[in-house]
Amino acid sequence: MRQQLFFQDTSSNKFWTAESDGTTQIISSGAVGTKGRQSEKQFASAEACLADTKKLIQQKIKKGYIRLTEGEIIPEKQASSPDEIGQQFFWRSIEKSNKKHNSNWSEYNIDEHIENLTELLSKSGKQKLIQFEKQLQIYLQRLYTAEIAELSVILECDFKKENEIIIFDHSLSEDGFIYFRCWLLLKGQEFFTEISQDINALVNGKYSFNIGDTWGEGLLYVADEAYSVNHDNEDDSEIRDAVADQFPEVIHYDSMDRVMNREPKGGAELQAMYPKLVEEIVRVRS
Repeated sequence: MRQQLFFQDTSSNKFWTAESDGTTQIISSGAVGTKGRQSEKQFASAEACLADTKKLIQQKIKKGYIRLTEGEIIPEKQASSPDEIGQQFFWRSIEKSNKKHNSNWSEYNIDEHIENLTELLSKSGKQKLIQFEKQLQIYLQRLYTAEIAELSVILECDFKKENEIIIFDHSLSEDGFIYFRCWLLLKGQEFFTEISQDINALVNGKYSFNIGDTWGEGLLYVADEAYSVNHDNEDDSEIRDAVADQFPEVIHYDSMDRVMNREPKGGAELQAMYPKLVEEIVRVRS
């Protein structure tokens, strides 16, 4: 069994090939257009070799690699748009600065993550920071939905039980909802993508977070804090102001122009709408 994959983004154009030949696994990888490097690994049985090879392939696909069919060649890398470059810079920065990404949730600390992110971003130029801030505001707006507001209620608001019915106090502050959306973004691109499509993704078994601390307010100021590391700027919102000047079409996270897709539900309705989610979160919070 042989499978070739490739990965392309603003800074990468690489191939990865896995081959299972009896009890021998052969992995080849490198930049497209080069020979790359090759490694071999021996297994006790052909079955074990094939199973491990399939597992590695799935791991690569999860990271964004794309399969090639037999005889198919890697497509020529297309030039990325400024928005695509900004999106990849944003998520790469969020994930690279999370030093506890693969650790137990109990080891994760939001303040530490923000400090690492600030230090990482301080090494970038002003225009890069503007792109980061632009994407932050775009993603916060994408999370400005009734479903995400309902997730915030389930995770954060008080509730009571009446004859096995869970009733939520669905009062939600504007600032608190912004900080909650920042917390979601700090969890990385894969989680953001899934939770944007279905808030039940929180309990799909792939994620484990400290739901007792769901405010990521520091993310709102990280671009300006990073800029201040190397500049004696009197204005502590220079990067945010630059986004408003350069990209007036971007809706700011506390703008009066925000529009939600519908009115969020609350009370006993959330249990009917999201039975598994409510059951698991209430169990943890009780």
